[in-house]
Amino acid sequence: MVLRESPFPNACVHGLHSAAWALIFPCFWTLDHMIAICVPTTSEKRRKQEQECYLYPMKVFFGVLLCLTLLIICMPLALLGFIVWAPLQAVRRPFSYSFIEDPMGDARKQWTGSGEGMGFGFLEANLCFLPNCLARFNNLAKTQRRAARIATHICDSVGRPRITVCVDSPTSMSISSQSRRSSLTPVKVAFNSLSMNGAQAPGELLPVMNSLHYIDSSEESSEVENFPANISAGQTGEHPSEPAAARDRQPAEITEVMSNEQHSKCPAPSPTLGKRHIRLRGKQNRKEDLVAEISPLFPADMAFVCLLEVFEKRAAAKLKQLLQPAFGHILYDVGVYGFQSCCEFKFLNSGIFFASRYPILDAEYYCFPRTRGEDALAAKGLLCVKIQVGLTQQDLRIVGYVSCTHLHATAEDNHIRQNQLSHIVDWISEFMTATGRKDEMVVFDVLCGDFNFDSSSMEDHLEQQHQILQLYKDPCCIAPGKEKPGVVGTLLEQRTMYDEPVISPENLQRALEIDELRKQYLAFPVNCVIDTNDSPEASTVGGGRRIDYLLYREDTVAKEVTTELEEFTFITQLAGMTDHLPIAMRLFISMASEDDLVNRGTVDEF
Repeated sequence: MVLRESPFPNACVHGLHSAAWALIFPCFWTLDHMIAICVPTTSEKRRKQEQECYLYPMKVFFGVLLCLTLLIICMPLALLGFIVWAPLQAVRRPFSYSFIEDPMGDARKQWTGSGEGMGFGFLEANLCFLPNCLARFNNLAKTQRRAARIATHICDSVGRPRITVCVDSPTSMSISSQSRRSSLTPVKVAFNSLSMNGAQAPGELLPVMNSLHYIDSSEESSEVENFPANISAGQTGEHPSEPAAARDRQPAEITEVMSNEQHSKCPAPSPTLGKRHIRLRGKQNRKEDLVAEISPLFPADMAFVCLLEVFEKRAAAKLKQLLQPAFGHILYDVGVYGFQSCCEFKFLNSGIFFASRYPILDAEYYCFPRTRGEDALAAKGLLCVKIQVGLTQQDLRIVGYVSCTHLHATAEDNHIRQNQLSHIVDWISEFMTATGRKDEMVVFDVLCGDFNFDSSSMEDHLEQQHQILQLYKDPCCIAPGKEKPGVVGTLLEQRTMYDEPVISPENLQRALEIDELRKQYLAFPVNCVIDTNDSPEASTVGGGRRIDYLLYREDTVAKEVTTELEEFTFITQLAGMTDHLPIAMRLFISMASEDDLVNRGTVDEF
């Protein structure tokens, strides 16, 4: 199925809708500014204290007076526009689609499924792009400026190479055995090219990358000769060639990847290494042992981006404009308006914004039927997307499914969220059945979004036991109330977002790694199911309400497919721009050959 770009059946209806919205917009803009003048953020309050005491009251008085005058003038036109606009929603498709030919090239899309496999990065972020007056109640302002900055950060991460520090066996004459294919091929670098004890700020990333160099077989032995000594020094926080002052600095966030041959010759790393950990990649590596990371930068080479609470139309247009060069396929303005398919009148859409670097084959939106309170004003629901990521040598399309959602927000309405979770299970199954074809091979099934419940709060115990968390794997959770190492909450305390310890990505990263600061700047559950601090498996960095989820499922993919969780990251790059922490996940997808499947079946029978 080829998606058309316009959400309306023809250009005439689309033009009529645009004219009706043009009549409504002046009234909307005036009302938005009038309320925003009266609701300052904490950052604006601090700046106000530095001004003369009479300036702010005068600004509010004359600003409200001017906006009120314009509102009275614009209301008749807005009423006329609304009379035309509302009936047109009955023929509107519940999303807009935009695509361009991918500037990154078509070679990436032609994955055949052969070889070692392919890595896919997924990003989820709640951006709170409400109209400016409503965003201020969440202590956020300047929605369109935030949209431009956030889009720039995401695009920068796509163009940044994904660096993997590899140390192969001295006898290895090839690096292909350690290189995992992705959209951007990882760079093999010398182990000593990066300082293990020097903290690198994002601004210092470029000089570090410039110091990386390729290793050929002639120099590889000398580079890894002192590797065990370096690991021992890393465990004690010292480096043999660094002065004492340099050793006191915070260790850089580096992941070293070793081959199995080198692992047999090196001592096992200490579990107390913290951020400077060593992750072994091989058949014996278990994805359950993965340590989540906190990063001041978006991960490189992301393939799919799901953004939530993108309610403001101008912010969505800005995101689309800036992300389109990097993400060729975008779904935005997702949701219904008016009384279409829902019993309540919807003033806002679902807020879901989806961007993909791979072609979108099909998409479907489902609106939640049961909501109440302020959530009833928005068309919250589920967006299901089918994407083609390759083509096998037998001309089978390699496809994946990504579903994005935003559940009911009111804390005491557990029964509504439970009902919505049940709808999600049914809708995803219905969408996959309706769009599935025999000439396709499914390689991933991912569900992401803001679920508005966490795995530790006693009040959320009903949602924690829902079947959806048994069908889909949560990379961050061992059991209800027990998080994995490195896991932190994703909901920030709104009143302290502009404090100096969390105002920059680096500061927020450091704050999340310190227990006292983390409790001050993250929202924590009032009543916990289990005290995770008493468990030896509990996170030493974890804590806080983790209400944003990235889940994946393995029983719905093809039998030839093996899914490995490579990375899970909590991102602090949007410090001061949203009240949620973005999260990212990277899945490595590989396919077994026919011989492997025969051998696997023989072993199973045995």
